[in-house]
Amino acid sequence: SAAFTFVTFFKKALETFTPMGNSKSSPGTLSIVLDPPPSGAYIAGHSISGSVFAKSKTNVSSQLSISAYISGKERSRVRYQKKESAGDGKSRTVTRYRNSDRDIVRMRLDLGDVNTPSAGASYRFPFQLQLPPDLPSSMFCSEHHNESRSRGYCQINYKIKAELHGSGMFANHKVEQVINIRSAPLPIQPVPNLIPPITEQVKFFCCFNVGKIIMGARVANTRIGQGETAIIDFACKNQSLRQIEKAEVTVKEEVRWCAGSKRNSSSKVIAHQTFRPTGRWQKIGKEEMKEQKVKSKSRTATYRGHQHEILQMIHAAIHDGENRALLGIPRSGLQSYQGLLIKVNHRLKIKVFTGGRCTDNPTIKLPIYLGTPSSLLPPIEAPLDVTVVVMPSAPPLPTPAVVPSAPPPEWASAVTATPVVAGQSTAVVGGNSIWEAEEGDSNNNPQEEGNVIMAIAEIVPSLPNLLKEIEYAVSPLSTVRNRLNEDEWMRKVFYVMTPAEYASVIKAVSIEFDQPDLAALIAPVVNACNFTSIYIIAALRIVADWLRAPLLSKVLPLCQDLDENADKIKAELSDWELVCTRRDFEAASM
Repeated sequence: SAAFTFVTFFKKALETFTPMGNSKSSPGTLSIVLDPPPSGAYIAGHSISGSVFAKSKTNVSSQLSISAYISGKERSRVRYQKKESAGDGKSRTVTRYRNSDRDIVRMRLDLGDVNTPSAGASYRFPFQLQLPPDLPSSMFCSEHHNESRSRGYCQINYKIKAELHGSGMFANHKVEQVINIRSAPLPIQPVPNLIPPITEQVKFFCCFNVGKIIMGARVANTRIGQGETAIIDFACKNQSLRQIEKAEVTVKEEVRWCAGSKRNSSSKVIAHQTFRPTGRWQKIGKEEMKEQKVKSKSRTATYRGHQHEILQMIHAAIHDGENRALLGIPRSGLQSYQGLLIKVNHRLKIKVFTGGRCTDNPTIKLPIYLGTPSSLLPPIEAPLDVTVVVMPSAPPLPTPAVVPSAPPPEWASAVTATPVVAGQSTAVVGGNSIWEAEEGDSNNNPQEEGNVIMAIAEIVPSLPNLLKEIEYAVSPLSTVRNRLNEDEWMRKVFYVMTPAEYASVIKAVSIEFDQPDLAALIAPVVNACNFTSIYIIAALRIVADWLRAPLLSKVLPLCQDLDENADKIKAELSDWELVCTRRDFEAASM
């Protein structure tokens, strides 16, 4: 999103609270002023600083307290149609909406008290708090990609709120503003995907075989930042009667959201690039086609050697960057996310278009992960620096207090409280309670609403409870890491974990990109700190094919019996995977 301008930022800070109830008068003002964020958004894992300003218009004989809150939610609104009775045995189709909310994060700060403030007195409450590092980015998506909330939509939004607690006219006054948060930057270490050469049969009218196309590809990094460039190397050999007209690569964004049992979705292509043609794209003649069919049936050593040469050629072309596409990922693209109500997936597709009608177009598909660019790391943060004045009932200081973002001149003489600094440990991240409500149709039928409390893992350490926590976690890696720091969980869950249980914990992580990291995180403590080859084999059998090589690169160095049982692990791998992981086995055996 675009960077905050000072004018917009300043206007948001000038919201005036009004008392709860029917009174139209305002006993004072309550405002929030935040330090402008770097790069237009606050970064998860870093700090937000600012001040809450309060000004009284009347004398108050009681104590007032000021609190600040950060809240983040997943929100979904699903539009659907249903048939209802219209009387006289007839029915009608009506449009309904189902809404759901789920907490992502909750943080509270008690900023201080004011004793018997007098009319015209103004007060400043500085604060600085550290955001949890696992927060997802703010986002919004609706049906048909418009900004309207009159249709189905989903969003992740964050708010900062200030609340004044008192009595009488000053009972529970609030002010809030939306803040833009971006997830923590992606790790610098790339996650490449080398797709093994595959042979795709080309068919005419779905049944007449007209040859085959052998192709492979490599994606330099499957974790890509918004606004960055993906590097894709591609090579293919045409052994069909159809000319290859073009080969293209696209990234498709798929968003799905739910509210109760109702679901909506939205998808679009966000990036596109075309590979340049090469001589290997030329079709073969009919005589050559007949010759290939004869050789393929006999399976002679000459034929097998020729096919091996083609695979070697494709492998070499991929690594030489002979046919490379630079695919720009737009800054406006959403980030990949797996929540309880919202799921955002991205898939990269390479498609080969062959000539003629009703002919197959061979395709390669693989998942990629979009996030905050690793280059978007904020500078080292300075501690909150303000002039502190003891809260009184004394006149304001003649020297103006230092303020974060240039508030109005009338606040320059505000009495400044002791700054409140809070770390991420004050945050409650994730939630198992989902609020749901049903909206009526245009005839204003009554609305049903209620809270759906999801099953939650008990505090008792057990494998089922760990799996449940992973399911509801905003960040499974952080959830498991926290449990690894608790002695009882270590003794009752991790030390006694079997290979099948180890695999089930890895599989419970909905974001596939995090599965190798989680496997490596818990490997050193399973089986009473004796991580062996049988655990690796169990993990290999449950992860996606494209994750097997990255998984091995993470866990092979942790294997206690690799020298004795490396062959058992290798027996689980394909020839291509053996080639891709050869260096990993060599490095782990040193």
